[in-house]
Amino acid sequence: MMASACGSDSPTGPTNVPGTYILRTIDGLAPPVSVPNPRAHTIVVNSITATLNSNNTYAVAGTGTDDGSASTVINDEGTFTQSGSTLHFTSTTLGGATYSATAKTDTMVVMLPGGFVDSDNATFALVFVKPASGSPRKVGPAAINYGSTKSTRSSTGWLLERSFASAVYRP
Repeated sequence: MMASACGSDSPTGPTNVPGTYILRTIDGLAPPVSVPNPRAHTIVVNSITATLNSNNTYAVAGTGTDDGSASTVINDEGTFTQSGSTLHFTSTTLGGATYSATAKTDTMVVMLPGGFVDSDNATFALVFVKPASGSPRKVGPAAINYGSTKSTRSSTGWLLERSFASAVYRP
């Protein structure tokens, strides 16, 4: 579902796209974000992680709530291609659905179809960032510092990210 870049930008686009990317905003709003114009459910997106592999496959997983219950709110995988700074995704999970992203060094903006999160909106702009090399990716029981983000796990299993004022459930 995403594509991004790491490495340098050039007229042909970023040169090091593979890696793990973390959602920072949906339509300019930091998570948690309530999905507007829901079809049948009240969905809140707390976090999304996208992994782009060097063999041009990808996987996306997002957590949040569906009608107030903790849930996987997006789950997708497939293949991607790069043309300059544009990434084209083809889902093998969602029957060949396609979408795209614009990649820059260490970021990407994905134009995600609203139907992926059960919304009547045509698309959502999701901004993803690639953490600095060496940043921990897995969340343990203790506090973890991701750059300027201070994260701590509560006794109920919620990960509290202070700099983004959000709670992220990571089972």
